[in-house]
Amino acid sequence: MKNIFYFLSFMLVFGLVSCDDFLDVNADPNRVTEVSLSAQLPPVIEGTSRVHVSLEKSVGQITQHLGSYFGYPDEISLGGSWSTIYLRNLSNAQQILNNAREQNSPHYAGVAGVLLAFNLGLATDTWEDVPYSQAFNGSENLKPSYDAQQSVYAEIVALLNDAITDLGATESFLSPSSSDDLAYGGDLAKWTKLAYALKARYQLHLINKNGVGTILTDVNSAFSDSGDDFEIMYNEVNLNPWHTDIALANNTGNLSQSFGSYFIDHINGVLIDAVDPRLPIITDNDGSTLAIGIKSFDENAPSNNVDFEEENWYSTANAPVPMVTYAEVKFIEAEAALGTDQARAYDAYLEGITAHMSKLGVDPVAAQAYIDDPDVGVGAANLTLADIMEQKYIALFLNPEAWVDMRRIGYANFTGFEIPDPTIFNGPAQRAEYPADELNRNGAAVAASQKPYDQQMWRDQ
Repeated sequence: MKNIFYFLSFMLVFGLVSCDDFLDVNADPNRVTEVSLSAQLPPVIEGTSRVHVSLEKSVGQITQHLGSYFGYPDEISLGGSWSTIYLRNLSNAQQILNNAREQNSPHYAGVAGVLLAFNLGLATDTWEDVPYSQAFNGSENLKPSYDAQQSVYAEIVALLNDAITDLGATESFLSPSSSDDLAYGGDLAKWTKLAYALKARYQLHLINKNGVGTILTDVNSAFSDSGDDFEIMYNEVNLNPWHTDIALANNTGNLSQSFGSYFIDHINGVLIDAVDPRLPIITDNDGSTLAIGIKSFDENAPSNNVDFEEENWYSTANAPVPMVTYAEVKFIEAEAALGTDQARAYDAYLEGITAHMSKLGVDPVAAQAYIDDPDVGVGAANLTLADIMEQKYIALFLNPEAWVDMRRIGYANFTGFEIPDPTIFNGPAQRAEYPADELNRNGAAVAASQKPYDQQMWRDQ
């Protein structure tokens, strides 16, 4: 990843001022001047990765991918994530889209549309009803109304359809390149595949309302291997946030979070009776007979003996932050085909496991031994939704998309999932609270949209 994006973030906030502008005494010094498309794009892509991590630090405790050294949370508001999504990612992506239209640059418009759809998806999947249609009118409307989740999902699909058209344009005055596209280096074909992958993802969210629809068709046009994954690569200068915020912090005594016991039990032989070769790559149990994660809601649970290490796959300095992966797409395909085309569902299920193991660098022989285990390689006729979700949960480690799955099909349908004290959220959490700052800024809209923690979102009803 180019180290330049932090400098570009500064330019995006403060504008680019030429010498002539500086000498123009008639210019408004407080006016942010127009920034080039190539300068606007990197901060939005990097901000998307950052908010993905920020959300997961909280909702990962709900899915029990993560556990906290300081107990289970009693609220979910995520004010920092809200601000990043709205003040940075959505507003700047919308500006790129507007500028790209003005400059006859549909390729930039297409990338911006995908980023808008992705960030809007994060917002609605966290809070349900969220501002969008009135969110970018600036001082003309400082208190935008909240759009219902049903219309937000419709807007997401429309954004993705428009993005696919824009990305396929034969002419574009300006196009992203390796200097500003931190995700795909200007490869428009990969952005197009991502748009189809997101269409499949968001249609899966609504499968209980709309059925399979075009999920399988969209999967056919989505990722073809893990080289298409939507992620940002970090390096020794711009460090992976799981490395800096968790691994380094824990190793210097500033304890915060570690692996949740439920996640570890998926790869230590407790919930899946198979030797999982991903365990020593994801974490190190220092020779203990059984790896144990944190069960932060149970004071009597055994202490964890695994932690984020500086050299584990997800928390090395230069590890990527996977946001949408080929493995996820295959599990989407498996679920969509389940019950109507068992052979396709099973092949996709196995490919999802293989793809995740390959991404982590698992030895192919060890990977095949795991897949051949009868607790994993169950056969097409015996494949169930529980089998698919077990393996998808592993592949979605550190991805807030896992929280969508748990709410969509019901926490109780996840094998071995233990619901914490039901008095905390009146049962398993279905949503986040709107942040306090938003309540202060736009109280009437918040009051009209806020629902109890335990009320299912429209999406899942």
